Amino acid sequence: MSVSYLVAGTALISFVLCALARRVPLLDAPDGGRKQQKAPVPRTGGLGMLGALLIALVAFAATSGPGAIAEAQPIQILFMAFLAVSPWLIGLADDWLDMSARFKLCLICLWAALAAAPFLASGQMLIGVAVFGWLIVITNAANFMDGANGLALGTLGIMHVGLFPAYAIMMLCFGTCAPDLFGEYAIVAQFAMFGAVLGFLAWNVRGVLYAGDCGSLGAGGLFGLLAVYHVSASMDGLRVALLGLTLSLPILVDVLLTLAWRSLKGRNLMQAHTDHAYQRLVARGWRHIAVAALWWGMTLLCAVAGVLALFSPVATGDPADAFPVQQLVALIALGAAGSGLWLWERRRA
Repeated sequence: MSVSYLVAGTALISFVLCALARRVPLLDAPDGGRKQQKAPVPRTGGLGMLGALLIALVAFAATSGPGAIAEAQPIQILFMAFLAVSPWLIGLADDWLDMSARFKLCLICLWAALAAAPFLASGQMLIGVAVFGWLIVITNAANFMDGANGLALGTLGIMHVGLFPAYAIMMLCFGTCAPDLFGEYAIVAQFAMFGAVLGFLAWNVRGVLYAGDCGSLGAGGLFGLLAVYHVSASMDGLRVALLGLTLSLPILVDVLLTLAWRSLKGRNLMQAHTDHAYQRLVARGWRHIAVAALWWGMTLLCAVAGVLALFSPVATGDPADAFPVQQLVALIALGAAGSGLWLWERRRA
């Protein structure tokens, strides 16, 4: 399946499904605080993106041979599908039922524990704990950043595509890699997610459709899973982890520093607020598209730097065993730059 056809086709399907989803009577009403739109807006865009993503994966399965996935056990296939869909369903349940923040967090923790279970069962305790924490953080971070039209989902779309180089390396068995049963479907999901985001943004940048928790939790959870799919106790696994972290910096820096700042101020971390850097820019009069474009640009910068560092040559030794110094340096440098920008914005009146 051609990448261009995959992205364009998924974008068109997402656009149509989002148009249909707007008819679902599930609205996001202004509250005078964090939600400052002028009128109620449908928050069902996540359903359109999820539908487009599933259609793309089913079409790929129908038009391609059984491939390596034919070797997988049915329980493996069901487990992977359950992990990929669960954040979308948790978000959808929250959109419909307006669950408490604590209960929603408990559901996400349960999902993250299930995703980390294979690592823990194989004796990789440190990796399992790290995966558990990562999935909770990145999924909630995507949800926290979904407060300006186009920002969160556009950023996540770029992040999904940015993971492709790591998958390309692993699929070619660069260094030490195991037979990959689901890698080809993961690659399709990356580009299909990008197309689904494009179709959604056609509505969202105009402020007439929101993703809802279904979209933000779903897209964030899917990226989190894809970022740890190839993580292992090897240098290749570390390279994948560092690339995923680098791609996530524009989201993680704002979210983690804002939470740290609110904690120091003694404010409730479970309460909705307008303290994020992107929210402060909107309050200053920035248009939503301008704020989103800023985050898209920062994410593209992180993607370019992360990929260049991923492919940077090592000075000596076997590339498969060399510690990825360049990737670590890029991660630290970009993180420090982002933190500096956040602090600069925080100090402005």
